[in-house]
Amino acid sequence: FGYNSLADEHNNEFNLADPDYQITFPKDHGPHKNFRIEWWYLTSNLKSETIENLGIQWTLFRSNLTPISSKKPNKLNGFWMAHSAITTDKLHYFEERFAREESNQAGVKLDPFRAWIDNWSITGDDQLETIQLETSAIDFAFSLKFSTKIKPVLQGNAGYSKKSETSAASHYYSQPFYNVEGWVTLNGERHVVEGVGWLDREWSSNLLNKSQLGWDWFSLHLNNGRKVMLFKVRHASGNDFLSGSWIDQDGTKKPLNTSDIELEETAYSTVKGRQIPTKWKISFPGRNSLTLNINALNTHSWMDTSFPYWEGPISVSGDLSGVGYLEMTGY
Repeated sequence: FGYNSLADEHNNEFNLADPDYQITFPKDHGPHKNFRIEWWYLTSNLKSETIENLGIQWTLFRSNLTPISSKKPNKLNGFWMAHSAITTDKLHYFEERFAREESNQAGVKLDPFRAWIDNWSITGDDQLETIQLETSAIDFAFSLKFSTKIKPVLQGNAGYSKKSETSAASHYYSQPFYNVEGWVTLNGERHVVEGVGWLDREWSSNLLNKSQLGWDWFSLHLNNGRKVMLFKVRHASGNDFLSGSWIDQDGTKKPLNTSDIELEETAYSTVKGRQIPTKWKISFPGRNSLTLNINALNTHSWMDTSFPYWEGPISVSGDLSGVGYLEMTGY
């Protein structure tokens, strides 16, 4: 996420991502103490009889402003923030909510799993094999069941995900194998939907270093059942950092490094006065130069929130086809 303001490599009072840390479930589905930022993030590419393509995003962020060692009573030491959005080729609606750190207005608990802010929530079993997502906003609502039998995928090196060649890193895992069914309401009209879903969990205290500008992150559901995650962290010098994973149908992951990925912007759109890349070409030199073309479903998928960014559903064409999501920060 575009938290350059929180990037401070030299502050060791917060916990830092540790390459020796062993991610375990269900514990790591829950919150983590003394990290600057963490999130529970869901996207889904959906379709119905009435809408050919649409996407939803739901994210709950937990932010700590001060480390445990320097917390002061009665001060705002941390907060919860949530974003919910729905996108079709013609419209893009979003809402943002906030809650204080210690209020019952928002939180995440295990046994059973529950993540919530106000009347927005994810509930389910502690392994997150079946979860229910509920959101009600001014212009939209959705009620969606996500289900899978495949274990989560540990990104990076056993869940330790580097964001630069130096110190920036996070703990990161994904569940890209959800089947989704339920309904969405748009402008008062309900649509029965089905599709595929993706969960990302990440926690960090130094997500970006000071010379990094933001990132471009892709999650791809290919029609052959495989999944792809990749991201580029943009550097002020132009020496960008790329990383990702190629995930087979059974959840087996093959890491992708900078030499394994060629990522090229092929078209830009003017969004809120910014030039945003909304068409991309992704090539994989080690996979017989496999090439994927990425197109935004709606180029105006701008999240005009407290930390503004672009986030929306995408289509995949070229040597393979599919759908997915693209998030771009720092523009």
